[in-house]
Amino acid sequence: MATYPIPPDEEDRLNLLHALNILDTPSEEAFDRMTRLVALILDVPIALVSLVDTDRQWFKSRIGIDENETPREVAFCAHAIAQTTPLIVTDTKQDSRFMSNALVTGNPNIRFYAGVPLRSIGGLAIGTLCAIDSKPRQLSPDEISILVDLAALVSKEMQMREVLLSHARSEQAIQAMEDIEARFRTIFERAGIGIAMVAPDGGWLRVNDALCQIVGYSQDELLKLTFQDITHPDDLDTDLSLLQQLINNDIDHYQLEKRYITKSGRSVWIQLIVTKKLSNNGELEYFISIIKNVQEQKEAEASLAELRKDLDSRVETRTRDLKLANEMLSASIAQQLRFEQELRRREAELQMVLQNANDAYVCIDHHGVIRDWNQQAEHTFGWSREEVIGRPLDETIIPASMREAHRAGLACYLATGKHHVLNQHNELTAVRRDGIRAGSHFVNEI
Repeated sequence: MATYPIPPDEEDRLNLLHALNILDTPSEEAFDRMTRLVALILDVPIALVSLVDTDRQWFKSRIGIDENETPREVAFCAHAIAQTTPLIVTDTKQDSRFMSNALVTGNPNIRFYAGVPLRSIGGLAIGTLCAIDSKPRQLSPDEISILVDLAALVSKEMQMREVLLSHARSEQAIQAMEDIEARFRTIFERAGIGIAMVAPDGGWLRVNDALCQIVGYSQDELLKLTFQDITHPDDLDTDLSLLQQLINNDIDHYQLEKRYITKSGRSVWIQLIVTKKLSNNGELEYFISIIKNVQEQKEAEASLAELRKDLDSRVETRTRDLKLANEMLSASIAQQLRFEQELRRREAELQMVLQNANDAYVCIDHHGVIRDWNQQAEHTFGWSREEVIGRPLDETIIPASMREAHRAGLACYLATGKHHVLNQHNELTAVRRDGIRAGSHFVNEI
């Protein structure tokens, strides 16, 4: 059990203290100047800037003692940070809290202590500015006021570090968002499936080329329409009903198969997945739609149904084969319909696009190690995601004869920024997991 009071905001103040990265750092003149002033003005042999950690107090600045820290259980400052006013102990041997303290009964023989909490911008007490003497004494109101003023200056120095920390975190967050935006923009523009941002009233806010190819409209033409304008009348009520459930927070996303009416007037079956994008205050900004052309699958299903009718009279073996083929086709379709259940802001949106892309997506870091691998990559190259994540690319799909060239090209790019294959379509030879070599089209991006 602790022999000192625990502030109610202990967890928050420790998190801030550790985030400031000030513990166990060299002395600094900004703090040493304050301890010198305390010792001089109050005429005390010991003056400290003490920071109270989890189980110790560490001295950022010290005058009059050699130790740079003590256990928290004997720290007077551990008591001071729990107060809203300065802690003044005129005679430690007359105070039941401290009379048996090791720092009183032994070196440095503390008989007098005065400490003022050092507070963050939010009022968290992370330490104290304190004056210590080896004999009992009193401080005048003016002397206490001076100590409080000097502590305020030390607090300002700490708060400046807090502001710098907040600024650095903001810059990191901005950079992370810019990186996500850049990746999303690249995938949005190059994806083999349709992606769109749709206004709450159904108007198209942003569409990619793949969606335009599905419906036959240019981007400018499509942006003048709503999704209701191009949805088959027989499918519109179902779509709008699901959309209303999404708006009402009854569901977090929905998916269905429906028909679009293309610019030429023909119907095309698509698989649609819709989620919503909320603002920071929880208001609906727009919907995100993922659209996949499944017309060929629908035609295949229709053809299969006709074939099944024709084969009803055939032998049992052929019937079993047909059933197996149908089950395999159904399983394949079901697999394509699986999407992540949890959709969180932009990173979740990006992952949903990647994992449902028609093209194989392989991401490597600057060491050439695979960091991402989508389902189409598993299908194309035969390696499961679990098998390749964390492995060098040249140990998986790069042919042995091309590995040195791959490594040299990567090293050259990292060293000079020069490249010959990035941001363009390339036809290269890759090796599947089963050892079969196959030509593939690649878009290499950075």
